[in-house]
Amino acid sequence: MSEEGARQADVLAEVFKEGVDAVHSSPALRCRQSVAPLAAVAGVPVVIDERLREARGFAEPAAWTEGVFAPVGPSLGGAWAAGRVMGALVEIAAGHDGGHAVACSHGDAIPATLAYLSAAHDCPLPSIVGRGGWYRLRVERGRLTMTGMRPSGPA
Repeated sequence: MSEEGARQADVLAEVFKEGVDAVHSSPALRCRQSVAPLAAVAGVPVVIDERLREARGFAEPAAWTEGVFAPVGPSLGGAWAAGRVMGALVEIAAGHDGGHAVACSHGDAIPATLAYLSAAHDCPLPSIVGRGGWYRLRVERGRLTMTGMRPSGPA
């Protein structure tokens, strides 16, 4: 992990240390390293979830992103990736009712998932945060809000 990456992971741990009762991560080393300081401060393990992995170029499911579907393949692949991550988020949320769970994924799967959530919940997309940033999703009284956060503060 780079010095900058380690700094960003430490900032994440400082910002979210209060009340986190679960930390989930893609199996990728960089994701696990990003949330390890937070998990340590919160006193919880990092739970690896394959569904939080990279979208791999939005090439899944292959039968629906190639051939006759090739012109819309990236859109279908983005929907697939968002659905996969959403499945993980729904399960994580169900297991932490009223708590605060953190999920770490990738720069290709996250925007697809946020776009899906924005459309499904009639919620504005958050500001783009770029590498090292994160998004805070809150559901209060049935209403979803999404906020982009940078290590230095709100986006």
